[in-house]
Amino acid sequence: MKLGYVGIALGSFALLLALVNFWAGPFSPQPTLETLVAEKAASIRTAALDALAGKEVISETYTTQWTVDKVIDVIIPLLGGLAVILAVISYIKKEPTRVAGGAVALGVSAIAFQFIAMYVMAILFVFLVISVIGTLGGG
Repeated sequence: MKLGYVGIALGSFALLLALVNFWAGPFSPQPTLETLVAEKAASIRTAALDALAGKEVISETYTTQWTVDKVIDVIIPLLGGLAVILAVISYIKKEPTRVAGGAVALGVSAIAFQFIAMYVMAILFVFLVISVIGTLGGG
């Protein structure tokens, strides 16, 4: 059995899953963007005013819950990583270089697409929260 071809299959599936997750997701119920931005802006403003007034800022911790979206977010880099590992093993076993290269390219692309999309959305969210706080008179 050619490990490079299995790596190509896993990398392809990971990349397709990342694309579907980006354009069709989220699949589990999410709060609206307005609710999320309002809660974060109010929380940041309250914490900043409390800190400036010398009050003790309450540190809150939370645990994440496993949802369909969280599982998909874990599966994508897992499959991409497996594709890269199988590509390396394929290359070591002197299987065709193009097959190993294809598996690496697909695995890395799936992982990179997910992280780039996640960080771009996080940056946009931060800018949105900052602009809301600025319009509320907090900045």
